[in-house]
Amino acid sequence: MWQSVFVLAALLALVSSQAEMKLQKKMALNIGVQWETADPEVTYYRHFKGRTSLNTSTGAMTIRGLNRNDSKLYTPEINSIETTPTLLTVLAPVPVPKVTASCNEEKSSCTLTCDGNLTDVELVIYNWKSDDVSLRNSSKDHHVEKEESLSVKEFSCQLENPVSLESSEGIANPFITDTTPERKVNINTGLMVFLSLLGAVVLLAVIHRWRAGMWFFQKESMPWEADFWSKDERGSRDAETNGTTTRRERGGDDEETAMT
Repeated sequence: MWQSVFVLAALLALVSSQAEMKLQKKMALNIGVQWETADPEVTYYRHFKGRTSLNTSTGAMTIRGLNRNDSKLYTPEINSIETTPTLLTVLAPVPVPKVTASCNEEKSSCTLTCDGNLTDVELVIYNWKSDDVSLRNSSKDHHVEKEESLSVKEFSCQLENPVSLESSEGIANPFITDTTPERKVNINTGLMVFLSLLGAVVLLAVIHRWRAGMWFFQKESMPWEADFWSKDERGSRDAETNGTTTRRERGGDDEETAMT
Protein backbone atom coordinates (compact mmCIF):
# COMPACT_ATOMS: atom_id res chain seq x y z
CA MET A 1 0.00 0.00 0.00
CA TRP A 2 2.82 2.39 0.80
CA GLN A 3 4.32 1.58 -2.55
CA SER A 4 1.04 2.44 -4.29
CA VAL A 5 0.79 5.69 -2.34
CA PHE A 6 4.37 6.57 -3.29
CA VAL A 7 3.71 5.86 -6.95
CA LEU A 8 0.50 7.91 -6.81
CA ALA A 9 2.35 10.78 -5.13
CA ALA A 10 5.08 10.57 -7.75
CA LEU A 11 2.51 10.67 -10.54
CA LEU A 12 0.80 13.69 -8.95
CA ALA A 13 4.15 15.45 -8.61
CA LEU A 14 4.98 14.70 -12.25
CA VAL A 15 1.62 16.00 -13.46
CA SER A 16 1.95 19.08 -11.28
CA SER A 17 5.48 19.73 -12.55
CA GLN A 18 4.39 19.39 -16.20
CA ALA A 19 1.43 21.72 -15.64
CA GLU A 20 3.71 24.30 -14.05
CA MET A 21 6.16 24.03 -16.93
CA LYS A 22 3.34 24.52 -19.45
CA LEU A 23 2.04 27.52 -17.49
CA GLN A 24 5.51 29.08 -17.30
CA LYS A 25 6.04 28.46 -21.02
CA LYS A 26 2.67 30.03 -21.83
CA MET A 27 3.45 33.01 -19.63
CA ALA A 28 6.89 33.40 -21.26
CA LEU A 29 5.28 33.50 -24.68
CA ASN A 30 3.01 36.36 -23.61
CA ILE A 31 5.39 38.38 -21.45
CA GLY A 32 7.33 41.09 -23.22
CA VAL A 33 9.14 42.76 -20.30
CA GLN A 34 9.47 41.69 -16.68
CA TRP A 35 10.98 43.36 -13.64
CA GLU A 36 10.90 42.52 -9.94
CA THR A 37 11.91 44.85 -7.15
CA ALA A 38 14.28 42.25 -5.74
CA ASP A 39 16.11 42.07 -9.09
CA PRO A 40 17.66 45.31 -10.36
CA GLU A 41 17.87 43.92 -13.89
CA VAL A 42 14.97 44.14 -16.34
CA THR A 43 14.28 40.99 -18.36
CA TYR A 44 13.28 41.37 -22.01
CA TYR A 45 11.74 38.50 -23.97
CA ARG A 46 11.75 37.46 -27.64
CA HIS A 47 11.64 40.24 -30.22
CA PHE A 48 11.48 42.89 -27.48
CA LYS A 49 15.17 42.38 -26.73
CA GLY A 50 17.39 45.21 -27.93
CA ARG A 51 14.61 47.59 -28.96
CA THR A 52 12.54 47.96 -25.79
CA SER A 53 13.17 49.86 -22.59
CA LEU A 54 11.27 49.94 -19.30
CA ASN A 55 11.23 52.91 -16.96
CA THR A 56 11.12 51.25 -13.53
CA SER A 57 10.09 54.52 -11.87
CA THR A 58 7.03 55.24 -14.01
CA GLY A 59 6.35 51.79 -15.47
CA ALA A 60 6.42 53.18 -19.04
CA MET A 61 7.53 50.72 -21.73
CA THR A 62 9.04 52.12 -24.95
CA ILE A 63 9.29 50.08 -28.15
CA ARG A 64 11.56 51.32 -30.95
CA GLY A 65 11.53 50.31 -34.59
CA LEU A 66 7.84 49.47 -34.65
CA ASN A 67 6.46 47.08 -37.27
CA ARG A 68 3.05 45.63 -38.04
CA ASN A 69 3.72 42.58 -35.81
CA ASP A 70 3.79 44.91 -32.80
CA SER A 71 0.08 45.69 -33.28
CA LYS A 72 -1.30 43.95 -30.20
CA LEU A 73 -3.17 44.50 -26.94
CA TYR A 74 -0.69 45.20 -24.12
CA THR A 75 -1.75 44.72 -20.50
CA PRO A 76 0.41 45.94 -17.59
CA GLU A 77 0.49 43.71 -14.51
CA ILE A 78 1.61 45.08 -11.15
CA ASN A 79 1.84 42.77 -8.13
CA SER A 80 -0.14 40.10 -10.02
CA ILE A 81 -2.95 42.61 -10.65
CA GLU A 82 -3.77 43.44 -14.26
CA THR A 83 -4.47 47.10 -15.07
CA THR A 84 -6.13 48.78 -18.03
CA PRO A 85 -4.92 47.29 -21.34
CA THR A 86 -3.62 49.44 -24.20
CA LEU A 87 -4.25 48.63 -27.87
CA LEU A 88 -1.23 49.40 -30.05
CA THR A 89 -1.88 49.78 -33.78
CA VAL A 90 1.17 50.27 -35.99
CA LEU A 91 0.42 52.25 -39.15
CA ALA A 92 2.59 52.60 -42.24
CA PRO A 93 3.14 56.17 -43.51
CA VAL A 94 1.37 57.31 -46.66
CA PRO A 95 3.41 57.64 -49.88
CA VAL A 96 3.84 60.81 -51.95
CA PRO A 97 0.82 60.84 -54.27
CA LYS A 98 0.64 61.75 -57.97
CA VAL A 99 -2.32 63.30 -59.79
CA THR A 100 -3.35 61.95 -63.21
CA ALA A 101 -6.10 63.31 -65.48
CA SER A 102 -8.53 61.52 -67.76
CA CYS A 103 -10.81 63.69 -69.98
CA ASN A 104 -13.60 63.05 -72.45
CA GLU A 105 -13.15 63.61 -76.20
CA GLU A 106 -14.64 67.11 -76.11
CA LYS A 107 -12.43 67.92 -73.14
CA SER A 108 -15.38 69.49 -71.39
CA SER A 109 -14.99 67.38 -68.25
CA CYS A 110 -12.11 65.48 -66.63
CA THR A 111 -11.58 63.03 -63.80
CA LEU A 112 -8.50 63.61 -61.65
CA THR A 113 -7.12 60.61 -59.75
CA CYS A 114 -4.88 60.73 -56.67
CA ASP A 115 -2.57 57.70 -57.08
CA GLY A 116 -0.10 56.16 -54.65
CA ASN A 117 1.14 52.76 -53.46
CA LEU A 118 -1.13 52.11 -50.48
CA THR A 119 -0.04 48.54 -49.78
CA ASP A 120 -0.32 47.90 -46.01
CA VAL A 121 -1.33 51.56 -45.51
CA GLU A 122 -4.47 51.99 -43.44
CA LEU A 123 -6.88 54.76 -42.40
CA VAL A 124 -6.09 56.85 -45.48
CA ILE A 125 -7.89 60.17 -46.10
CA TYR A 126 -7.86 61.97 -49.46
CA ASN A 127 -7.81 65.77 -49.73
CA TRP A 128 -8.00 67.91 -52.89
CA LYS A 129 -6.94 71.48 -53.65
CA SER A 130 -7.56 73.85 -56.55
CA ASP A 131 -4.63 76.26 -56.41
CA ASP A 132 -4.45 76.94 -52.64
CA VAL A 133 -8.14 76.40 -51.90
CA SER A 134 -9.12 73.16 -50.13
CA LEU A 135 -12.04 71.29 -51.66
CA ARG A 136 -14.70 69.28 -49.89
CA ASN A 137 -14.08 66.16 -51.91
CA SER A 138 -12.37 63.42 -49.86
CA SER A 139 -12.34 60.56 -52.37
CA LYS A 140 -9.63 59.17 -54.60
CA ASP A 141 -11.20 60.63 -57.77
CA HIS A 142 -12.17 64.26 -58.31
CA HIS A 143 -14.49 65.24 -61.18
CA VAL A 144 -14.11 68.72 -62.69
CA GLU A 145 -16.07 70.63 -65.35
CA LYS A 146 -14.51 73.06 -67.82
CA GLU A 147 -17.01 75.86 -67.28
CA GLU A 148 -16.41 75.81 -63.53
CA SER A 149 -12.61 75.47 -63.60
CA LEU A 150 -11.24 77.98 -66.13
CA SER A 151 -10.00 80.29 -63.37
CA VAL A 152 -7.97 77.50 -61.71
CA LYS A 153 -4.28 77.19 -62.60
CA GLU A 154 -3.54 73.78 -61.09
CA PHE A 155 -4.91 70.93 -59.00
CA SER A 156 -3.21 68.87 -56.29
CA CYS A 157 -4.09 66.17 -53.75
CA GLN A 158 -2.98 64.99 -50.32
CA LEU A 159 -2.81 61.59 -48.64
CA GLU A 160 -3.18 61.56 -44.89
CA ASN A 161 -3.43 59.09 -42.03
CA PRO A 162 -2.97 59.53 -38.26
CA VAL A 163 0.85 59.28 -38.52
CA SER A 164 1.74 61.03 -41.80
CA LEU A 165 0.74 63.57 -44.47
CA GLU A 166 2.07 63.85 -48.03
CA SER A 167 1.17 66.24 -50.88
CA SER A 168 1.44 65.77 -54.62
CA GLU A 169 2.93 68.20 -57.10
CA GLY A 170 0.40 70.42 -58.80
CA ILE A 171 -0.98 69.33 -62.17
CA ALA A 172 -1.84 72.07 -64.68
CA ASN A 173 -5.49 72.70 -65.39
CA PRO A 174 -6.27 70.29 -68.27
CA PHE A 175 -8.79 72.74 -69.73
CA ILE A 176 -6.17 75.44 -70.38
CA THR A 177 -4.06 74.90 -73.51
CA ASP A 178 -0.31 75.44 -73.56
CA THR A 179 -0.51 78.43 -75.94
CA THR A 180 -2.99 80.43 -73.88
CA PRO A 181 -0.66 81.18 -70.95
CA GLU A 182 2.23 82.08 -73.28
CA ARG A 183 0.06 84.55 -75.19
CA LYS A 184 -0.99 86.20 -71.97
CA VAL A 185 2.60 86.46 -70.80
CA ASN A 186 3.70 88.06 -74.11
CA ILE A 187 0.88 90.60 -74.02
CA ASN A 188 1.66 91.55 -70.45
CA THR A 189 5.39 91.83 -71.18
CA GLY A 190 4.83 94.08 -74.23
CA LEU A 191 2.50 96.33 -72.26
CA MET A 192 5.03 96.71 -69.45
CA VAL A 193 7.81 97.60 -71.92
CA PHE A 194 5.60 100.19 -73.61
CA LEU A 195 4.61 101.79 -70.31
CA SER A 196 8.26 101.87 -69.21
CA LEU A 197 9.36 103.64 -72.41
CA LEU A 198 6.46 106.06 -72.22
CA GLY A 199 7.33 106.89 -68.62
CA ALA A 200 10.97 107.55 -69.59
CA VAL A 201 9.92 109.92 -72.40
CA VAL A 202 7.55 111.83 -70.14
CA LEU A 203 10.24 112.12 -67.48
CA LEU A 204 12.77 113.50 -69.98
CA ALA A 205 10.20 116.02 -71.25
CA VAL A 206 9.52 117.25 -67.72
CA ILE A 207 13.25 117.54 -66.96
CA HIS A 208 13.80 119.47 -70.20
CA ARG A 209 10.90 121.81 -69.38
CA TRP A 210 12.39 122.48 -65.95
CA ARG A 211 15.94 123.16 -67.23
CA ALA A 212 15.19 124.95 -70.51
CA GLY A 213 12.10 126.87 -69.43
CA MET A 214 10.07 125.64 -72.36
CA TRP A 215 8.87 122.40 -73.90
CA PHE A 216 11.24 120.51 -76.18
CA PHE A 217 9.05 121.07 -79.27
CA GLN A 218 9.41 124.83 -78.75
CA LYS A 219 13.19 124.68 -79.13
CA GLU A 220 14.84 125.29 -82.50
CA SER A 221 17.96 123.33 -81.53
CA MET A 222 18.27 119.53 -81.62
CA PRO A 223 18.67 117.30 -78.54
CA TRP A 224 22.37 116.70 -79.30
CA GLU A 225 23.11 120.46 -79.30
CA ALA A 226 24.08 122.22 -76.09
CA ASP A 227 21.41 124.92 -76.39
CA PHE A 228 18.69 122.25 -76.31
CA TRP A 229 19.08 121.75 -72.55
CA SER A 230 19.76 125.42 -71.61
CA LYS A 231 17.37 128.31 -71.26
CA ASP A 232 16.81 130.26 -74.52
CA GLU A 233 18.86 133.46 -73.91
CA ARG A 234 19.71 133.97 -77.61
CA GLY A 235 16.15 135.04 -78.33
CA SER A 236 16.38 137.70 -75.62
CA ARG A 237 19.70 138.99 -76.99
CA ASP A 238 18.30 139.13 -80.53
CA ALA A 239 15.27 141.00 -79.26
CA GLU A 240 17.52 143.54 -77.49
CA THR A 241 19.66 143.94 -80.60
CA ASN A 242 16.63 144.56 -82.77
CA GLY A 243 15.33 147.15 -80.32
CA THR A 244 18.64 149.04 -80.36
CA THR A 245 18.81 149.03 -84.14
CA THR A 246 15.27 150.33 -84.39
CA ARG A 247 16.02 153.18 -82.01
CA ARG A 248 19.12 154.11 -83.99
CA GLU A 249 17.20 154.16 -87.23
CA ARG A 250 14.53 156.37 -85.70
CA GLY A 251 17.20 158.72 -84.36
CA GLY A 252 18.72 159.06 -87.86
CA ASP A 253 15.40 159.93 -89.37
CA ASP A 254 14.83 162.62 -86.77
CA GLU A 255 18.23 164.20 -87.54
CA GLU A 256 17.54 164.27 -91.28
CA THR A 257 14.19 165.95 -90.68
CA ALA A 258 15.74 168.63 -88.47
CA MET A 259 18.43 169.46 -91.03
CA THR A 260 15.89 169.85 -93.70
